[in-house]
Amino acid sequence: MKTISIIQFLLAFGIGISSLFVLFKVITLSMKRFYKIEEENTSFAVFQTGIVVSGAFILSSIISPAINAIRFLNPDNNFTSESIISSFGYITMFVLIGLFCTILVIASGLLVLFQLTKVNEGEEIRKNNIGISLITIAIILGLSIIVDEYVGAMCETLIPYPAIPKFY
Repeated sequence: MKTISIIQFLLAFGIGISSLFVLFKVITLSMKRFYKIEEENTSFAVFQTGIVVSGAFILSSIISPAINAIRFLNPDNNFTSESIISSFGYITMFVLIGLFCTILVIASGLLVLFQLTKVNEGEEIRKNNIGISLITIAIILGLSIIVDEYVGAMCETLIPYPAIPKFY
């Protein structure tokens, strides 16, 4: 039981650090490129913070399915090269699903908000309008909280559990 607990911790830490770093870089570079944000300002920092927290909500939901995949594919902590490769494949697939869903939630949240208002939020964030940044992040965080459980459930359905016999 000790081995699986250490693996769970390392898995959660590794997925968290790497995924949030990638998410932060992708969103920051795209916002800087699209809205020509050249210097860091408080509004953009608030926006970046919200993006990281939003990503953490969604990406945290893939940890449990990843751990379940490891447990199912390595019964009794018998790790073979085949089961390790298979487990790594599932974990990679779950991380990619989590990142895709996170970027989808952020992009759709921004798109909907930008279309619903008469304000150019990207331009306002560039001008250091903290109020617009907070509203934008509130929408994205709200969507992330709503969606996170379902991303984990979607990953869980991909684990090849054995069929349960029906007694009727």
